[in-house]
Amino acid sequence: MPTDADGCCSFQTIKPGRVPSPDGTLQAPHISVSVLGRGLLKRLPTRIYFAGDPTNATDPILLLVPGDRRDTLLAQPDTHRQGGWQFDIHLCGPRETVFFDV
Repeated sequence: MPTDADGCCSFQTIKPGRVPSPDGTLQAPHISVSVLGRGLLKRLPTRIYFAGDPTNATDPILLLVPGDRRDTLLAQPDTHRQGGWQFDIHLCGPRETVFFDV
């Protein structure tokens, strides 16, 4: 999905449910995303989790991320769209999104 002139894109979906990990534990609801772009030699995989979901505290993948970086993976409720969520991806800088080496 391409971004607009401001680097934004949006999509509509339902909030996913929990899914099992290979070890049988349940993962928190999340959406898997890959970032591709001109100049990137490989895709940048990440996940979108939902702020405030109590199951985030036990998600085995999210727990691998250092505590001070986990918030870069949390979508926040969108104050402009009822029931909507906002997730910003940062390729660098102090709020750089966590990407996974898969």
